[in-house]
Amino acid sequence: MDDLEFRRRLFADPNDEKLALEAKNDPEKQRLVDEAQDFDAMLGDAFSVPVPGDLQAKLIAQVKEEPEAKSAANVVNIAWYRRVSVPMASAASVMLAVLVYFSSAVHAPLHAGEHALEHVYYEESALRLDKEVTLQVVNEKLAMLGGKLESMPGKVTYATFCNFKGQRSLHLIFQSDHGPMTVFIVPSDSNDYRDGKANFNDERFAGSIKKGKYADTILVAKVGSPIDKYQGEVNNSLRWL
Repeated sequence: MDDLEFRRRLFADPNDEKLALEAKNDPEKQRLVDEAQDFDAMLGDAFSVPVPGDLQAKLIAQVKEEPEAKSAANVVNIAWYRRVSVPMASAASVMLAVLVYFSSAVHAPLHAGEHALEHVYYEESALRLDKEVTLQVVNEKLAMLGGKLESMPGKVTYATFCNFKGQRSLHLIFQSDHGPMTVFIVPSDSNDYRDGKANFNDERFAGSIKKGKYADTILVAKVGSPIDKYQGEVNNSLRWL
C-alpha cells in the first residue's frame, strides 16, 4: 500500500496487525505506528478515570447546602457545573491533543506558508534521515500526480505523499550544502490552499511558494539558506507528462 493509504488506515486503527507487518522493515512507518499506538493508549487512560464511590453523596450534600433564596435555575447551573467540570476539562484536553496530533491530515484554516511550516515541524524527525531515496522512486510517486523530475539539487532522503490543506501532494526532503530542505509539490487542481504570501518564515525556517500551471512548489529550509536558488533548480527540473 502507498504511504497515504498507510497513514489513513493507521489513524483509523493504530493496532491493525497488517499495518504492523507493513512497518516491520520500514523505520519511518514503524515510528508512525509507535506514535499512534502510544497516543491511542493515552486516550484510553484519559477516558478510564475511575469515579469515586462517594461522589453521589457529596454532590447531594453540596446541593442541599446551597442557599434556598437562589433560584432553581441557578441551583441547576451550579449542580451541573460541579458534576461535570472535571470530566469536561479532561475531555477538552484530550480533544485538543487529538486536533494537534492529526493537524497534518486535517484541513486547517491556515495560509499556505503557515501550513507548510506546521507540516515541517510535524515531520521534523524526517529531516534527520540520511538513507537515499532514488530519483526513480521519487518519479514513481510523482507520476501519480502527472509529473517527473529530471534531477534534484541534492540527495533525496524522504519521499512520501501528504495531505496539503486537503490536496494530495508529494513531500520531499533533499540534502543541500545548507542542510536539509523540504519541497512540497502541490497540484493546482484546487485553489483552496493558494492564499497568503509567496515568502514566509518564522524564527527557524523560511520558505517560498512558486505557483505553476500544473502544480505549485513550496520549498522550506533553515533561515538564511538561498531558497530561491534551490527552488529554481527544482522548478527547472520539473516536467509534466
